[in-house]
Amino acid sequence: MRVALVCFANTCRSPVAEAFLHHYLASESNLELFSRGVAGGPGVTPPAMAEALESRGLSLVSPSGERFGSADLDADLYLFMERPVLREAVVANPVLWSRSFTMREFARRAQLNPPEPGSETFAEWVGVLHATRKREDLMSIDRSDDVLDPGLGGDVEAFQAMIRDIELLSAKVAVFLSGWPAR
Repeated sequence: MRVALVCFANTCRSPVAEAFLHHYLASESNLELFSRGVAGGPGVTPPAMAEALESRGLSLVSPSGERFGSADLDADLYLFMERPVLREAVVANPVLWSRSFTMREFARRAQLNPPEPGSETFAEWVGVLHATRKREDLMSIDRSDDVLDPGLGGDVEAFQAMIRDIELLSAKVAVFLSGWPAR
């Protein structure tokens, strides 16, 4: 099972989510996690974020700044850090729509419709989560599903808040990504 974590530049939010999910799902041998950015970034961790990560004893799993591309279109699930980035990716690649959620939206929908790994495949379950969505949902300007981005110029406190938010969200998401049989 392949799960992509996607933000704007893949410099801050998605690499942190990837690191937490790697930690929470370390025993899942059939799960591949990777992070990307729709624009790709400079590949350099902002100094304030590096300080915030160090204060928590965290390190990133894969190189930051990697751009989302055609080689990434075969994931089973795409978890975006914010709706505008999800919208951009789905407009560019409409086939992603049924497998793409903001991370917070995915956690919410999964809690309402828990999976049954013994009686449905992961793809079937993601289809259930997607079934009640409408394309108009992509146009929403509601930011409640977004993980806030301190930006490359954010201060240490802003990055610490982002990291705490992603840690809590990753713990919720990890529950729903574990226990699936290999394809």
